[in-house]
Amino acid sequence: MPSNHLQNNGQHRVGAVAILAAIMLVMLLGMTALAIDLGYIILTKTSMQAGTDAACLSGGTELIEGLGFNPLSPDFVTASAASIAKQYAALHSNGNISSSYLDVDRDVRFGYAYFDKQQGEWQRFWGSQIPGVGGYNMIGVTMRRHIIASTNGDGPLPLIFAPVMGRFTSELETTATAVIMPANGARVGEGDESTSEVLPFVVRKTLWQKYLRAQTYYETHGLPTDPIEIRQIIDNDSNNYRGTQPTGEPLFGHWVFKNGLEPVFKQDFEDLWSCECNCEDKTSVSTFGPDGYLEIDIFPRDDYTSGNFGTVDIGANSNSASDIARQVLYGISEEDLSYLPNSTLSLPMVLQGDTGVSAGIKDEIETIYGQCRAMLLFSQLANPGNNAEFEVIDMAGIRVMHVEMTGALDYKHLAVQICQSTLGNGIPDLEAPIDRDTTVFTPLILID
Repeated sequence: MPSNHLQNNGQHRVGAVAILAAIMLVMLLGMTALAIDLGYIILTKTSMQAGTDAACLSGGTELIEGLGFNPLSPDFVTASAASIAKQYAALHSNGNISSSYLDVDRDVRFGYAYFDKQQGEWQRFWGSQIPGVGGYNMIGVTMRRHIIASTNGDGPLPLIFAPVMGRFTSELETTATAVIMPANGARVGEGDESTSEVLPFVVRKTLWQKYLRAQTYYETHGLPTDPIEIRQIIDNDSNNYRGTQPTGEPLFGHWVFKNGLEPVFKQDFEDLWSCECNCEDKTSVSTFGPDGYLEIDIFPRDDYTSGNFGTVDIGANSNSASDIARQVLYGISEEDLSYLPNSTLSLPMVLQGDTGVSAGIKDEIETIYGQCRAMLLFSQLANPGNNAEFEVIDMAGIRVMHVEMTGALDYKHLAVQICQSTLGNGIPDLEAPIDRDTTVFTPLILID
């Protein structure tokens, strides 16, 4: 009897262990299945977020076309931006689908935003255009995997092992919001080999504002062919279409007074050059003939143009011609900015200048014909000459249309025209809102 009792106890233990092992195995399999499905959900959501961010940033690049000078209609811009966002989303897979889906009417929205420094956060106004200006500077994209019974690619994510426990799908959603802002400087991160497309040229801001007023007049009335009539159009309140301070001078030029001689009229703004085909194309060129946009000649023939004009040293105070040529071709680099306070071009700031534009950089200037860049604007000039100091306060988006640096002085020129510019590595201006004269913008900034 005792031996049988011991034998039964042993059998009971073996049976209990088997049952416990079975239970543990089921629990382990369940936990493994849960871990696999959880990892699958996380991986899918990560893929969705990457697609959402890409769609938001890609579609948002269209916003610049509806901002600043001579914007396109908001309806056209939003339709184009939403279409591009959908296309870029479709390039990304997630979960069990190879092409992510967006419903452009439901999943892409627009508005305006500004940064509230007191509260330290972005203020968003969905569905509203920029007050007093129009257009949108904010885009939001939502990617969905929770639309029941949908076959579009936005249906819930089918799970792998969870169905054995009664759960068949997971509902997911990702969002992204990006803004475009005015740029008031540039910074290139440490070790970053990219550049910022700032030309080392300066022009007096009041001259640039006069150019914008002349461009608006030109769009409204055209330009007389009679040189005498051109001189008679005055930059005054009756011709002020931009809200900036008129000069009372001829709108399209100025009078040059020298050595007691009869004054000579110098026309500053003309429409002589056009950008061939796609001006963002690195191989684009300018051709002779009007295109509806005036050029401003920023080559100095007298003190009016911009003090002594020339180039500014974005970098060492003794920038060589090779440094200037490199910056014209490729923009300013991390090394250039390392010479500035906090390694940043942050406006306003004082920059050293040099007299004149060297004929040695003519080839480099010709190479960038038609490409949108940023040019610096100054308010005050001290110590004209090689020791010039420019108080740089703003930037303007321009494209170089034509340059001539040889021959007689009267034939030398550096003609540029307005261009909406997205400045690589641009620093957002959180103090000033976008207005009708903003022409230099940051790349899209993800804020969510």
